Amino acid sequence: MKNQSSEQNSDQLDQINNSNELKSSFQQGYRLYQKRYVILFLFAIAELCNTAVYATCNPIAVELSNIYGIDPSIVTLSATLYLFMHPLFTFPASYLIMYKGSSMSIKIGSILTLLGVFSRCLVRQSQEYINKCSFIYVLIGQTLSGIGRPLILNAQASVAVEWFPANQRTKLMTMLNFIVTFSGILGYIIPPIFFAGVTIDEKSPQDVLDTGDSRFMYLLFSEAAFSAVFLIPLLIFFETKPKTPPSAAAKGPTQVISFTDSICQMLKDTKFMQIFISFTLFYGSYKGYGVALVYILLPYGYGKSDIAILSVMPVIGGFLSSLIIPTIYKSWGKYKPIIIILEFCTIFTFYGFLWGCYLQNYVIMLAMATLQGFFILPAIPLLLEWGCEQIYPLNDSFCIGLQYSGATMGSSFIAQIVSMVIHGKKATKFDGFMGITIICSLYTLAILSILFLKEVKHKLALKKSFVSPSDQIEEDFPRPYTEVNPHDLGLFDPDKVKDEDEDTGGDDNLIDNEQKDHEQNNNHSNHRSYQAGNSIGGGTGGFNDD
Repeated sequence: MKNQSSEQNSDQLDQINNSNELKSSFQQGYRLYQKRYVILFLFAIAELCNTAVYATCNPIAVELSNIYGIDPSIVTLSATLYLFMHPLFTFPASYLIMYKGSSMSIKIGSILTLLGVFSRCLVRQSQEYINKCSFIYVLIGQTLSGIGRPLILNAQASVAVEWFPANQRTKLMTMLNFIVTFSGILGYIIPPIFFAGVTIDEKSPQDVLDTGDSRFMYLLFSEAAFSAVFLIPLLIFFETKPKTPPSAAAKGPTQVISFTDSICQMLKDTKFMQIFISFTLFYGSYKGYGVALVYILLPYGYGKSDIAILSVMPVIGGFLSSLIIPTIYKSWGKYKPIIIILEFCTIFTFYGFLWGCYLQNYVIMLAMATLQGFFILPAIPLLLEWGCEQIYPLNDSFCIGLQYSGATMGSSFIAQIVSMVIHGKKATKFDGFMGITIICSLYTLAILSILFLKEVKHKLALKKSFVSPSDQIEEDFPRPYTEVNPHDLGLFDPDKVKDEDEDTGGDDNLIDNEQKDHEQNNNHSNHRSYQAGNSIGGGTGGFNDD
């Protein structure tokens, strides 16, 4: 037995000494760089600048139609063009992220956003160009910004994985999706501020129209200047990956899957499609509800200022939940029960909001609107993460892009249905009730879509198969962690991995100090003898983290 044990230790020592990558991994471990916060800030600003462009014209559609002598439908077409660029360009964006990296995708998306916001400023060059022909510059600008949307938005998960440890991913995804929602609402709030105190209708004299035209130009130039201030530094300083990974998941699988095969595998995955349907119904219904809200409140006598306040309250609720729900997920470790609870609670808040309308109690309405954001907004990143987990090892950008595209298409379709049911400007209180009932019915379908779906732990299984710098050297590792193939995960069945370990593993050994490179290099010469002592001598001590 002693000789056999000695031979095994010798073989193990030879295997380790012959692997330079393994020695390097033991020496360096997983590392966090302080610049990750700069990267996160730049990416969040890119999301804000791009998403805020969407609703620039919609809140002031009536005013713009009178200023430029065009039909209101042409004005609202600017938002439609922006939205429908996402499903059209989501797979090209995923291709770019997959083969060229998130940095290039985000930079190209930022360039398109800058071209878009500055193209809109050409709408008025002089008095003779104030006509329906000049508004085409706004449409062109919205289209360019819309093409940039998937290039930025689809890279959410990639940025989170490449720069941050796995146990912070839920918080990051929640925060980034909160910024998307916040910037969208911000796009509705800011334009009316520029037109405050100015009433423009069909009978307005030319000097009033000129004033409105000037204010619209101030709005466009302000958005363009804000975008330039933040997106130009992004083009200079944004990076794809740090020098060393923050977690095992950032290394990814070694299996290379072609672009077309990735799409086919994702669309054939019935479990992912169930998550996709749930996300489309859940998020799409909420966005559709936001479009129809003005008609739901019309019979109760609420105006634009009331609607603006009610639109802000979900942001407050979403901010609060972004601090709470990720902690609950970290403790629970399961997507499905948390999402189902959030979706059920959302249904009650919709009927609670309607009850406040019947009572003409604005306080109840504000409270219910806040709770809507509290329950809805954190469910969005959880569904996105669950989808990414399901399709692994496919690139996360496929999941993010397809789900957002489905929600975009779904929200437009749902908004049209709800608007037809509540008869638009002729809506009655009963029509509003029916509109809310349709939305809640869609939420029920979203719950049923995932109710019997079993969660998987693909990334957790991969992470557990990676060598951690603190793992004891006498354990037999068949290959270094940089060479793990997902097909070799038989010992790490995703369905059998314990949930409580999901946010541990390699992340416990993170090094959050870029200045320790020098110390590690000094210790390199003593590293082999330290390995040999642990292997042959049977010592139980782990490697010390610097």
